[in-house]
Amino acid sequence: MGVVFVDAHGRALRKIGRGLAGASSGDLAAFKGIVYALWTSRRLGSRRVIVHCDHPDVVAQINGEREVEPELVGPYLEVRALLHAYRAARVEPTHEGVDATIWGREARALAEAGRERDVDESIEDLPLWSAQRMEERSTA
Repeated sequence: MGVVFVDAHGRALRKIGRGLAGASSGDLAAFKGIVYALWTSRRLGSRRVIVHCDHPDVVAQINGEREVEPELVGPYLEVRALLHAYRAARVEPTHEGVDATIWGREARALAEAGRERDVDESIEDLPLWSAQRMEERSTA
């Protein structure tokens, strides 16, 4: 999984690449990646989020355009619950325009690197929470 967190101005806030244990299919890995992205984004204080996913079948399932496969019901319910934790949230398929951006390429590169080792490139001086270090923030 590769995730790049970008603010409203297109600046990268955090880049993460992780290998996913127990992901037996690409769709299950995509669901796990979306859950991870939504959970981490909310933990970082985001109120609005757009998740771009390069698995159109997964996006269609999340958005109710396709029936959820039985083995994906659990991750689907997690994603739907996390989407309700935001003022505004949606999951969109990766389009050519988004895919062609540096962040789309970066997410794919992080996913590849994450297969071999975990990568976490956090930016320490983030504008919204630079006054408090991440370890000191309350998760409540």
